[in-house]
Amino acid sequence: MRKSLKTKAVAVLMAVAVLLTIINVDMISYAKGPTYTAIQDVYYTKENCVVYAEPTYTATVLTTLGANLPVQVIGEYSNGWYRINIGVICYVKMDSVTSAGAIGISDPGDKQIADAQKTAAELGYEFVYLKLNKEKVIKKDIYNSYLGRKVILYTKIDDEVGVSFKMLYEDKIKKDINLKMTKTATVNNFGERIVEFKFDDLVELKGQIAIFQFKEGYDKAVTIFPADVETGDYVEMNTYYTEFSEFAYAPVTQVADMKIVETEIPNSLTDNQRNIMADHRKGIKYMSDDTKEYRSIVHGKLRKDTEYVDYNY
Repeated sequence: MRKSLKTKAVAVLMAVAVLLTIINVDMISYAKGPTYTAIQDVYYTKENCVVYAEPTYTATVLTTLGANLPVQVIGEYSNGWYRINIGVICYVKMDSVTSAGAIGISDPGDKQIADAQKTAAELGYEFVYLKLNKEKVIKKDIYNSYLGRKVILYTKIDDEVGVSFKMLYEDKIKKDINLKMTKTATVNNFGERIVEFKFDDLVELKGQIAIFQFKEGYDKAVTIFPADVETGDYVEMNTYYTEFSEFAYAPVTQVADMKIVETEIPNSLTDNQRNIMADHRKGIKYMSDDTKEYRSIVHGKLRKDTEYVDYNY
């Protein structure tokens, strides 16, 4: 009887072992590799962009490219590789190219770019000009690659609007920044020009500042109204005076709808007003004349350790 039970126990253990082996083999057989998605876009190389014959580090290195060269991206793998066409089909790591090329200043006479670069220099920040792709999207991995550096990323949305992203903390964004927008302008009964900017997608920056730049002309009072991210209602933030510059600046912590109301400046500014304009341009978070409502609505969603950061950070 004992011998029979022992024989049965051995048989059961062998059956379990065989079953586990089958399950293990089955799991190995059906293990999924990286997924591939076909795309069509032009990206720009970063410095020392290594080009491989296959999407693996062990593949033959075909060449190494310098910075800011356009490459045709035709596909992407979920494990971090792009398939590109540069006359031959080859592969690069995703972090070696950018969908918004840091191509420098292509037109030295462009006042928008020059003004943003001047602001970055005044702050002691590295300046990077991002050229938007046709979708006007900055990929989150490209944006996040600059976190932790004292850098301002600037891009032109169109010939009237630009935005500088002032990087402060290592808080990664979780979605791409879509800068595609529609713009409408009207004139009210008081002769004020009202412009609304409607963005396709809302992005909260969580620890960074977006300093929007509006080309309004000289001697204007530009009152800026960002939209509340929860209600969508416009909330008055500040009035910016363009006495010595044709640009007005709005430091906010989101990419979302905005409205500006433009009027003529009736009189020359006081020294205090000029100092406030300089602070707005540099993206100071809170100033002595900011109301409690302004602080809570515009910046209430920031991390607590960013609340009192000034422009010298």
